[in-house]
Amino acid sequence: MKLKFKSVLSILLAFALVFGVYQPIVHANDLKETITVIGSGNSGTLVTETEFTYQENMTAFDALVNTVGQDQVEFTQYSFGKMITSIMGVGGDQDSYWTFYINGIQAQVGADSYRVQDGDELSFNYVNSKVASTSEAILEVSNKEVGDVYNQALAFINEPTALDLLIVALGHENVLTTKYPFGVMIDSINGISATSSNYWMLYINGKSADVGADGYKIKNGDTISFKYESSGDPTEGEETPTTGDVKPVSTEEIKKSIDNVTTYIATNNIGEWEAVSLKQAGKTIPASYLENIKKVIKEKQGKFSKVTDTERYVLGILAAGGNPLNIEGYNLVEAIYNGNLTKQGLNGVTYGLIALDSANFEVPQSATWTREKLVNHLLTNQNSDGGWSWDGGSTSDLDTTGMVLAALAPYKNQSHVKQPIENGVNYLSTQYKAGKVDNSSTAAQLVIALSALGIDSAGASFTKDQAAANTVTAQATSTAENLISYLVSFQNSDGGFDWQGGDTSDSFSTAQAVQGLVSYQLFLQGKGSLYQLPLLDQAPQTPIEETPIKQPNSNEAGGKLLPNTATNTSNLIVIGMLLLCIGIVKQIVDRRKKA
Repeated sequence: MKLKFKSVLSILLAFALVFGVYQPIVHANDLKETITVIGSGNSGTLVTETEFTYQENMTAFDALVNTVGQDQVEFTQYSFGKMITSIMGVGGDQDSYWTFYINGIQAQVGADSYRVQDGDELSFNYVNSKVASTSEAILEVSNKEVGDVYNQALAFINEPTALDLLIVALGHENVLTTKYPFGVMIDSINGISATSSNYWMLYINGKSADVGADGYKIKNGDTISFKYESSGDPTEGEETPTTGDVKPVSTEEIKKSIDNVTTYIATNNIGEWEAVSLKQAGKTIPASYLENIKKVIKEKQGKFSKVTDTERYVLGILAAGGNPLNIEGYNLVEAIYNGNLTKQGLNGVTYGLIALDSANFEVPQSATWTREKLVNHLLTNQNSDGGWSWDGGSTSDLDTTGMVLAALAPYKNQSHVKQPIENGVNYLSTQYKAGKVDNSSTAAQLVIALSALGIDSAGASFTKDQAAANTVTAQATSTAENLISYLVSFQNSDGGFDWQGGDTSDSFSTAQAVQGLVSYQLFLQGKGSLYQLPLLDQAPQTPIEETPIKQPNSNEAGGKLLPNTATNTSNLIVIGMLLLCIGIVKQIVDRRKKA
């Protein structure tokens, strides 16, 4: 009996050590396309939400036929396209018809005319024309120079966003956007592009929105307005703010500003960027924040369609004292270095590197993305002007350049990285002095990058109209506006920040601004990057700056050293196998004694 018991224990020990220490491998999935078919009355749901495989130039009609079968779809061919009359035997009611929705918004073209986009959610619904079964929202798109561009009510189902409404109404080819980890910025609508002084502003029921278009879920009866405005125009219902000379900001003023903005943040929902800022500012993060993240990760089974979601969760979890290597049984760090990071342009690569370096996580040489690959990918995509663009194109933008420089900061002393960083900083300096930084969020991104690099955002390179000596009084007359004083100028009396002027704070701008302020405070204190967030239960590790990264196409004999990839998991397996061997030997000895 004892022998059998010992045998069972040995087997269980081996099983636990070999399988128990390996968490499920989690990879960031690509966006999935889904289709749903809903009848009416007794027919009910004919096809529940089902994934389908995207193919180039696939139409919504193609997706339907591929899902239910060609013999299950009947239609009438007209000169303008196909009109669906029956799906899976449902049709023929003179008061009802088949329509389809794109991401919750009723389509404005026929199913055979709409080209499926990555991540689309299609829904074919059999609706009764005499029954108001859906909600409606009014979309207004206007330009002050030409008046209304679009003004129409559209039906919707589920919870689409204001951005979904805009894209479906005007067509995805007429709405150009840039995706950032903090949200989506609208670059152009119907060929009218945002510039350094003109932009598309979102209004909800006549009031300026405090979230981005991709963050607002429309409600029945809403009026969603996109207006092309100038930075010199007054916000609706407000007077144009006036500004004079901006004085330099003292260390004490930075502290006060941070205290005020963190008080404002406490009255709103805490997101990942706010959590990082609170942590680095020495403030308290509500316990509910980490618990809410755990619920989301458990619900999503550690898988997110956007890898940038995984990356920001890693930072937020670290800030709140959690361990992203094992959060609800999932390894989010592994999901990053084995994920599809280029799916979201340079953002996925940039914040992937930031997340891996935040706690100096170990990355195996077999990983899809090693640090070496990440750094080299960013360097390869630098433009000739020294900047970077989100999509890897030739037109650099300030926000992406700031983010990339923050990611490259730990490698600034390496020979092949030093010059690209200097070129990037020169690009930012030139753009700032030329007046191209025109909002608080962009200013904050620059401050985050410069602080991580150890560069003073209030220094000469980022100060316009330098102070000139007054020969009469022999005193300095300050007319200088540096990047920090510019950022602080957007802070309102409630502690929050607005995007481009005015006294109405919004959560988007505030989340960016607080990161910039805290980054600058860390710079003044000599504490390094905003994104240095070591695991609380982890011993100090070798500083990232000491980890060489191999140059692209390097001819150096033997190359340069790679990070140490030894893990606790490997050690546990060795110990487990050793204990297993000891157990087996002991069994043999006991058996011989009995014999």
